[in-house]
Amino acid sequence: MIHSPAKRTTALAGDQLAMLHDMLEEQRRFRIEQLTEPTPPPWTMSPAELEVRETILHGAQLALADVESALDRMRHGTFGKCVHCGTQLPAERLEVVPQAALCMPCQRRADVVSR
Repeated sequence: MIHSPAKRTTALAGDQLAMLHDMLEEQRRFRIEQLTEPTPPPWTMSPAELEVRETILHGAQLALADVESALDRMRHGTFGKCVHCGTQLPAERLEVVPQAALCMPCQRRADVVSR
């Protein structure tokens, strides 16, 4: 029987899981640094600078939440499975986006809904 790449059910090997955990911890540290680095007082910044800073902080908060969620899934043994349909995520996807919570079909549906 031939399986399409999206239907792979191969679980992650221990060394892959450890590598992905390290990647997530590195991303976590980076996002925390982003959120805690000192910034000039708001009254010294132009409106455009304030808007850019707020956008960066918002993006960092969202990214940190995704990373924390992935680390939580690791702790609970559900990492690497789509949180919507339960399909095993391909290792290749997790190597690129270790915080991925959805398989590609569910991600596409979520992207359409959020537009």
